[in-house]
Amino acid sequence: MVSIMSDVHGKSPRMGKFNSPRRHPYERDNGSKNMQVDDDEDVPEFETPKNSIKVSATTDVRDLAHTITQACREGDPPALLTIGNNSINQAVKGIAVARAELLKDSNIDLTFQPAFRHVNRTRPLIAFYLAKQRPSRYEERQEEAQLAVAAGSKIISVAGAIAGRVREHKRVVLTAIGVDAVTNAVLASGNARLFLEQDNLDIKVQPEFTKLDKNGQTVNALRFAFVAESI
Repeated sequence: MVSIMSDVHGKSPRMGKFNSPRRHPYERDNGSKNMQVDDDEDVPEFETPKNSIKVSATTDVRDLAHTITQACREGDPPALLTIGNNSINQAVKGIAVARAELLKDSNIDLTFQPAFRHVNRTRPLIAFYLAKQRPSRYEERQEEAQLAVAAGSKIISVAGAIAGRVREHKRVVLTAIGVDAVTNAVLASGNARLFLEQDNLDIKVQPEFTKLDKNGQTVNALRFAFVAESI
């Protein structure tokens, strides 16, 4: 079941509004691996954005995608609030399904920008800010940098790699297989946004489903393509 809060959420921040002071983008937390949290953990420091949907580990992906597509066709897309790896995974899949449907039926592209709901930027507490736009075309000469994210990947290292390639004007594409890898990709994306802030750059993420060959078998994966923009 999808839980909705009304009103417009506005712009997409890199971090939510907290009661505690904001940390410097390059300040590292105690360890850079994904820190597990419970799906029902409270987020007392975070100011809840308006027009938001709470996504749980058991949220139906198709129902979520339908809610997103309807909102996009009628007005502004919602923000998605997640707590925990499974919650983040369901949100990304819901966005990917909605994006595919909107591209096919309405010629609308859908992107997301992750914002942290906790001062510890390795914890899987994320607000997804969605934006709709006309499909963009990329220059064929633009070099593509492909990165693979795994369950054991270090989030800050991946974030640094994303930011570095964006600064080199490369189009970055991440692939992730499995819930933990998808969460690491999202957390790395959020940290990369903070790293790029000093360069007056930001990134949006275009998620989609793909298939990869792993040990001779075809497996389902999620692909994250990044769109860089000046701010």
